[in-house]
Amino acid sequence: MESKQTLNGHQVRSERSTRLLLRAAGELVAEGGYQSMTLATVGERAGYSRSLATARFGSKAKLLEALVEEIVVRWDLETLEPEQKGLTGLASLGVMLNGIKNAYEKSPNSLTVLYALIFEAVGPVPELRDRFVAFHQNQRTRIATYIRRGVEDGSIVPHNDPEQHAAVIVAQLRGVGYLWKLDPDNIDSGAVLRTFIDQVLCTLAGVQPPYDKNSPDALVGAAR
Repeated sequence: MESKQTLNGHQVRSERSTRLLLRAAGELVAEGGYQSMTLATVGERAGYSRSLATARFGSKAKLLEALVEEIVVRWDLETLEPEQKGLTGLASLGVMLNGIKNAYEKSPNSLTVLYALIFEAVGPVPELRDRFVAFHQNQRTRIATYIRRGVEDGSIVPHNDPEQHAAVIVAQLRGVGYLWKLDPDNIDSGAVLRTFIDQVLCTLAGVQPPYDKNSPDALVGAAR
């Protein structure tokens, strides 16, 4: 019994130190960029030894992978997919877009790190570029899938091109993120995103704004 308790205590401490290391890495990236972040400074910022980040992750690239996982992938899969079960294509897209809007409002620090990494990805860091190329491709694919499903179930008008609309939506989301990160005091990202989401849903549904508040899809979107 004592051995099991010791193991559990070790696991708890290990998970806590990993969270603190990832938080420290995100802060350093947001403050000075990916290039200026080192495994040693991550360990120090987290309140541990300079060597702990190296021992835990092995390399800067692996630390980056874990950081992106923490900020983007885990939130994306665990938070959104259960809420989209059984919904129409249009409603599923509304859940996704409103989830992004809510993240701006509820997790500004995580989004600051996310956009710091996204902007760094256009620089000479192959692991960053490849990671975010794949991230954006996956996001466009998911959105296009929702649109195709919506065309099949009748919630989206059939003349919409899924891939083209997906690319436009992702591009506009990144534009809002850029303005928000550049001038957060003068950009109400929530209000901008609400307007954007309404416009997207109206366009895909083939209706004129304001969106029909009595439709099932609108109720799902408004609740997010």
